[in-house]
Amino acid sequence: MDNQHAMEARPDVEALRLAAGELARTGGTLARRFLGKVRATRKPDNSPVTPADTAVQEAILAILAERFPDHAILVEEEVADPSRHAHIARAEYCWVIDPIDGTRNFARGMPVYCTSVAVLHRGQPIAGAIHDATQDVVYSASRGGGTFRGNAPVRLADRPIDADTTIAISSIRKSPIPTSVRSWLDQYLFRNIGSLCLHMVWVAAGLTDAAFSLESKIWDIAAGALLIEESGGVVTDHAGDNIWPADLASYRGDDVPMLAGTPTMHRRLLDSLR
Repeated sequence: MDNQHAMEARPDVEALRLAAGELARTGGTLARRFLGKVRATRKPDNSPVTPADTAVQEAILAILAERFPDHAILVEEEVADPSRHAHIARAEYCWVIDPIDGTRNFARGMPVYCTSVAVLHRGQPIAGAIHDATQDVVYSASRGGGTFRGNAPVRLADRPIDADTTIAISSIRKSPIPTSVRSWLDQYLFRNIGSLCLHMVWVAAGLTDAAFSLESKIWDIAAGALLIEESGGVVTDHAGDNIWPADLASYRGDDVPMLAGTPTMHRRLLDSLR
């Protein structure tokens, strides 16, 4: 397909879901080759990065440049050749990539990380996928089409709050930690494995009841939010407001606080944050 025809085509969300899944698996497969063989350095914001992050991102972007030349990109790491992609302020579609979420785990040789790929239409996630390295499986979703683990549909259960209710809470480096969040640790079971994307996969798959982060980025949550919503869950910011549509053209890596969960658990946690 030449560029003119590509610009005229409007890909359907199911095709985009499959493409996102393919790209996420490509990234995850490549990342595995680097596991235990690379060291992290520090970016200007003091967050870690490894050669694997850069290699995975570049592999995905090369495919996107060839298959979707009229689409923009928003990615975590520095882009080697931005000119291959459409300008983010003018493109209707934008791919949002986190090449390795869980870089600290990855850099220490822990196979607890994932690759996240989402495509947004005018700032709204419409398809996305996460390759979970812990299971070597791809979770994917499309707007209105449901959530899948591999080829099998998944749906979370809106279970009652009880002694087994579990929240995945990402590390909070800002001080002070909200009093309400501290109180959750006394009321519910707590998990943190160092990957917000995987925390969101857990919610979508019904493995945990909620996920919370004060310091997430758009690339951390774009795919995971869609997985949860299409699985029957709820995703908002910490005030209960919609995160989407996002103004991608003006986004500069600011924190996007995120609360996700089953309808019952999301409502309970949101009430305590207010």
